[in-house]
Amino acid sequence: MSTRRRSGDTILGVARVRAEANGAAAPFAGRYEAKARTPLDPATLRTAGGEIVHTDDFAATAMPAILDTLASPDAVAADASRDRLDLAKEAGCLEMALDTADTIRPADGLERMLAHHLATAHVAAMKAAAVMQQHLGEASRTLGPSRQAACVEAERMARAYARLTGSFQAGMQTLQRVRSGGRQVVVVQHNHIGEGAQAVVAGSVTGGLRCGGEVRG
Repeated sequence: MSTRRRSGDTILGVARVRAEANGAAAPFAGRYEAKARTPLDPATLRTAGGEIVHTDDFAATAMPAILDTLASPDAVAADASRDRLDLAKEAGCLEMALDTADTIRPADGLERMLAHHLATAHVAAMKAAAVMQQHLGEASRTLGPSRQAACVEAERMARAYARLTGSFQAGMQTLQRVRSGGRQVVVVQHNHIGEGAQAVVAGSVTGGLRCGGEVRG
C-alpha cells in the first residue's frame, strides 16, 4: 500500500487550518493549497483511457499503445484519476473501462466515470449471463429438486442480467443527453394540399437516441 500523501488530505488539512484560524490570516495554508492545485508537468505524466497513469503503474508498461500526454492536470485531478483506475481494477473491468473511455472520448471526469460505469455494467451482465447458462445447462441434465434449484438460480441470474443491461442502456442515454444538453427538437412541416387529397407528413426529431428506427428522448 502506497504511503504517498494525497492531495485530498492536503486540501482537507488546509480547510481545517482556516476553520481553526477563525478568519485570521493563514498564509502557509494558502501555500499548501496552491501546491496541490499547481498544474503538474505534462512531461512526467501519461494517460490511458483519459486517465492519468503514473510512471510506477503497471499500465505504463503493460499498455503502451494507448498512452499519450495529458495537458496541465493538478494534483487533485491526478489523484482522482488514479482512484478511478484503482476502482475499475478492483471491479474487475479495468481494460474494458479504458477501452470504453477511448471509444466515447470523454470530455471530463464525469464522462470518464460514466464510461467506467458502462464498462462495469457490461462486464457484470456478461458474467451473470454466463452463470445463467451454466444453471440452464444443469437444469437440462437433472430432474426433480436439483432441476428446480437450477431453474431458480438461472431465473435469478436472468433478472440480474436484465437489470444490468438496463443500466447500461440508461447510461448510454444519459451520455447522449449530457452531450446534447438535454434538448430535443421536433420539426413540424405544414403542407397545403388540394381538397380531397391526403398526405402523411413525418417531422424530424433531433436530440433523441435512435433505437430500431424509433427515436427516444
